[in-house]
Amino acid sequence: MADIFMYADETGNLDYQQHEGASRFFGIATAVIRDHGTALNEALQLRAELHARGVGLKKGFFHATDDSHPTRKEVYALIAGQGWRLDATMLDKQKAYDHVKEAGEVYLYKMAWFLHFKYIAPLVAAKGDRLFVVAATLGTNARKKAFESALHDVCQVQGPNGRDVHLCHWPAPTSWGLQVADYAAWAVQRKLEKGKEEYWSMIVDSLQSCFEPWRK
Repeated sequence: MADIFMYADETGNLDYQQHEGASRFFGIATAVIRDHGTALNEALQLRAELHARGVGLKKGFFHATDDSHPTRKEVYALIAGQGWRLDATMLDKQKAYDHVKEAGEVYLYKMAWFLHFKYIAPLVAAKGDRLFVVAATLGTNARKKAFESALHDVCQVQGPNGRDVHLCHWPAPTSWGLQVADYAAWAVQRKLEKGKEEYWSMIVDSLQSCFEPWRK
């Protein structure tokens, strides 16, 4: 029996309005690794090295949207060399069925998780393993509770047979794994939305799958 940690973050916004700044895709990216000790230490060393150079982090932790281009390049290079398994599931909202749109944001969030988890979970955790699903917290108050409840339902209903699934909701600043998932999600989103592949190309060897169920 092994303990498997699946770190997850979302990318894109959940509404269907194509206003300025809105995303075409909403998706989930996950990051799984076996050797946490080495990965955590290397991330700490990079953060300390950046501090020594006078490079600050806007959020106080690694966050792809806010980090500078030079910082991103160093983070992606680190991720690529650590042996992470990265996977993404991306929903093209423009191609969503009417009944999906009418069901609202929480339904879309739950659907993305359902499609991702039912495929990836059995691949990363064997029977007898404990699978810790570590998801970045999303939203506040009632909205946050609705998303957490939706994810709990997915993990309980779709949990692979013979695996002991535990769902954890942790703030992104507390976990290098969540920051890796954020970076992976951001690179995939930029590739699909804008055709920009610089960061994607740095982690593509670690990206085991990028599932687009509504692709036509």
